[in-house]
Amino acid sequence: MTAFDQAADKAYQTLTDIEISADAGDDDKRFFASYLLGHVSLIAADGGESAESLTRRVNESLDDAFAVDRLSDQDKLGIRSLWQAISADIGREL
Repeated sequence: MTAFDQAADKAYQTLTDIEISADAGDDDKRFFASYLLGHVSLIAADGGESAESLTRRVNESLDDAFAVDRLSDQDKLGIRSLWQAISADIGREL
């Protein structure tokens, strides 16, 4: 299993855990996690070499999506913040 695969699995598991365990009143966090799950899943399916490439490709995917999605600036910021926290954790763990 490559570092990319390990990072993708860790990101997917972390996002799934967040989605499942988010408090009932924390719909934003649940939305951010599910939004990111879609991006991570698509990128993971293409494969890669390193954890850094996963992070870079998710960031690029978010840039592309945010250019056309009608998300609020607050949602975009929340999604980016969650991804930054998860990708930082992954980098420390691998």
